[in-house]
Amino acid sequence: MAHLFEYGGKTAVADCDALLQRTLRAAPSGTGRDAARQEAEWLLAQAYGHFVRHGRQLLLCDAALDAALAATHPPKALPPAPILPLTACFIALPDGCGVYVHSDEEGAWQVLMLAAGFARENNAWWRQDAEVLALTLRGGDSLQLPDIAAVQPWRAALLSLFNHLALLMQPRCQLAAASSPARQAEALRRGELPVRRLSWQGNLVQSEAYGKEGYWRRQTAGGAERLVWVPPR
Repeated sequence: MAHLFEYGGKTAVADCDALLQRTLRAAPSGTGRDAARQEAEWLLAQAYGHFVRHGRQLLLCDAALDAALAATHPPKALPPAPILPLTACFIALPDGCGVYVHSDEEGAWQVLMLAAGFARENNAWWRQDAEVLALTLRGGDSLQLPDIAAVQPWRAALLSLFNHLALLMQPRCQLAAASSPARQAEALRRGELPVRRLSWQGNLVQSEAYGKEGYWRRQTAGGAERLVWVPPR
């Protein structure tokens, strides 16, 4: 999948789909042929493919920023025209979940969340349920979670994701420089993936001293609306 997306052209998605179908058909005892499993594996393949195509950007907050975001109420909605600094990335969330995010041709964000512990120490992928959640986010979308059973297992991870996405739109959010292609290739040969650390330009109150939780406020400037983070203090 990685090779198809990294070196393929406009047919990469179709080629990936064909390869995935062949792989699922070849799985032991026909495992993976049910519709739900095929859909989950297809989503995983697509998300990983875009992640590879756009430079394997793995994002992780530093400790101070991680604690401040955890003490922040998520935004209620996205601004009308949200812009992320990366076309595709993987965000490591503090509860052990992770999420692939990429912008599609229409400017929407395609999101695929992975449950904590997904595929950990398990090479027999055909025996494991694909614990994933897919959603599409567009400018102006509400981020209020519906009170339904299907959402509850993902609730904490979704709220954390919304904070991380809003953070990436902040001018004061600093993203560590990406590794050079040579260093990244060297890391990949060792089975590692370089991490790009997220930090905040300015002082954040230590988590032990929080008296008020953080929140997001909407601000309009020059006719454009954006979210502004007010960190916990």
